[in-house]
Amino acid sequence: MRCMSCQSLNTSVYPAELNIHHPGMEGLDKPTVWAFPHLLVCRDCGVTQFSLSSNQLRELSEPDSSRSEAAAA
Repeated sequence: MRCMSCQSLNTSVYPAELNIHHPGMEGLDKPTVWAFPHLLVCRDCGVTQFSLSSNQLRELSEPDSSRSEAAAA
C-alpha cells in the first residue's frame, strides 16, 4: 500500500499491541483500551496507520461506569 503522507510504496505491515489511555489527568481514572492492530509503517517518512474495531471505538466513547458509581455513593 501507498503511504497516505508521502505516497511512498516503501511500507510494511507489523503486528502491534497498544494500550490506549484517555488524555489528561481525568483520564487516569478511566480504564485503558487494549488493541492488537496491524500497523502500516512507511519506512521513508515514518507515518504509521492503523484501525480500531467498532468495539474498541465504543470502549473509548463510553463514559466510565466506575466513576458514575463512585459519584452516586
